[in-house]
Amino acid sequence: MSAFPVKAAEPAVSTDVSQINPPVAAVPESAATPDASASSAARAYALDAKYGYKGWIVPFPSYGDTLALDYGNWRTKLAEYGFGFSIQGSTIFQDNLLNTPSRIPSSGFAPCGPNSLNYNCAGGRSYFGQRPSVMFANSAFLTYDMSQHGIPDGQIAVGTNFGVSNDQQYNPNTARLNSISWYQTLLDKKLEIKAGYFANLPEFAGTFVGGLVVNPFGPSSSVPIVLGMSPNSISTPNFRIKWNVTNTLYAQTAIQRSLPVNGPTGNSIYDEVNTNPTGFRFTSSVPGTRVLSINEFGYKRPSSPDAPFTWLRAGFMYNNSTFPDYSRMLQDPHATKNGSYGLYLLGDYQVTQSAPGSPYTAYRGMYVGGSFMYGDPKSTPFTQYYEARAYWVGPFASRPTDLLSFVYSHNKTSRNVQSVINNYTAYTNFFAISGANSITASYTYHVMPGLYATAGLGYTDKPSLSEFRGEGNALNVLLSLYWII
Repeated sequence: MSAFPVKAAEPAVSTDVSQINPPVAAVPESAATPDASASSAARAYALDAKYGYKGWIVPFPSYGDTLALDYGNWRTKLAEYGFGFSIQGSTIFQDNLLNTPSRIPSSGFAPCGPNSLNYNCAGGRSYFGQRPSVMFANSAFLTYDMSQHGIPDGQIAVGTNFGVSNDQQYNPNTARLNSISWYQTLLDKKLEIKAGYFANLPEFAGTFVGGLVVNPFGPSSSVPIVLGMSPNSISTPNFRIKWNVTNTLYAQTAIQRSLPVNGPTGNSIYDEVNTNPTGFRFTSSVPGTRVLSINEFGYKRPSSPDAPFTWLRAGFMYNNSTFPDYSRMLQDPHATKNGSYGLYLLGDYQVTQSAPGSPYTAYRGMYVGGSFMYGDPKSTPFTQYYEARAYWVGPFASRPTDLLSFVYSHNKTSRNVQSVINNYTAYTNFFAISGANSITASYTYHVMPGLYATAGLGYTDKPSLSEFRGEGNALNVLLSLYWII
């Protein structure tokens, strides 16, 4: 059985904190100044509605918040031919500051095998950041607007992903085509339809702080991924339909080919990349990999001078794939079950507005939020996840797009998984944890258009699902650089 470490962050594909919910027509104050950069930014912002990548439940990064903006009119020239293009990337660094073992002892533990990914074995690691850990990810998006062919709101999109990491359990090395999709609206935009190969995590739930991923630190729930949902950088065959009931109420559902939830390593992301390196295998070579369905209902009201931002959402997931059955593994180490389920509830609310006088600045202020996720205890190692968060968007008038956040989370371990791990303690020298608590504080600094730097600290009292004696707690320094081109 593989490790499922408590993670301080998920690999990030970015979104712009300044777009937390401004009006569609919003233009940044800098765009009103007459210098060349502001003029370039204004032209780039004007391209978002038609040429920006469509379908995310959180705002896609704006062309007006990029390093390249529209210098030399290169974006507007691309748009003349119907194309939009952007690259988003991030690098994340974590390291434990406490005087605890930086690796698992080399004696008294089983040697690392090809499926261990250097976790829970002699000389290996127990969690990302146990020793200096780093990952780098880069995603490119090319869009083509079909309205010039008489198909309003139609968009074809193609994407690629490249990533490297010194921890393959946390984030495997990738170099793959990452998306090919068609997006379309119908019935006066009441319906949104998207089909092809694309990731579901950016299109459902909004699991990051405020539903944004500019700051990748804080959330640590693994329930959606363990249940087979495709994360930001990993796509699978997918079909999604969203019904915009009103301007604030929505319902959406997706049918996705699941990640391989019962693969050789037990890490569904790694097994997907390893068995499908190009990214475009319609079916999985891992036996028993079938279909995940996701259903979500939500209420989302943007910030405005007379109303604070409010976002409530609830979802249910069911996957009919073959899963490990931890409830029967004491009798049969290879026990499996067909089908598993999970649910989530999340809410975010703007409690103060720092600059409510303008629709372009009403997003600034303090927010609070909470999350609950639940997974079938027979097949998910962490079966319950609780999160409380408080964050401040634009904490200073001179820093209107910075983000200060505090996140507390609790992961509860399935008793079935605890029993399996503890049953083999005499042979493995690992013990199951009953749960883990984490608290993270971070500050995201908007360095310049298209560049964000985040620094923080994250403390976790039980940083791995399977711990060895003397492993200790983790106080990780958290550093991230995020860019958009």
